Amino acid sequence: MMIDTSYSLYALLFANSTLLAAAALAVLRFQRMSRESRAFWESPTGAAIQTENPPQTDQGKLLAHEIAVLQKTVAKLCQRQQPYVETPPSQVPLEHAVRMARHGASVEDLTRSCGLNIGEARLMQTLHGRRRVSIAASST
Repeated sequence: MMIDTSYSLYALLFANSTLLAAAALAVLRFQRMSRESRAFWESPTGAAIQTENPPQTDQGKLLAHEIAVLQKTVAKLCQRQQPYVETPPSQVPLEHAVRMARHGASVEDLTRSCGLNIGEARLMQTLHGRRRVSIAASST
């Protein structure tokens, strides 16, 4: 009989310690999740998501008002602004290439900024570039 009672007491003690350890782990896990949740809601991301609570401080109210004014201004500017369409290099006016050639632009400059190929850039230099007079020809 003594063996059965001591065995039961050890089993009961083991079960209680196991449950106590599981409860301690659950409490630690809950605390960690609570800290993470609090950190998220205190972050800018959580504050942006939490729209039902207006800012409590005067500074927060002022910032919210300024943000609303800026958003309205941006919306008005977007309505007035024409969409920006980038023109491909093939549609750059040839007058620009002619002006560049007249001001002494190199073949590389013409190909890079005007979208011309090397042959076209050389032709622009030949037709519209500065006339280079050799030193020997000018001295005779």
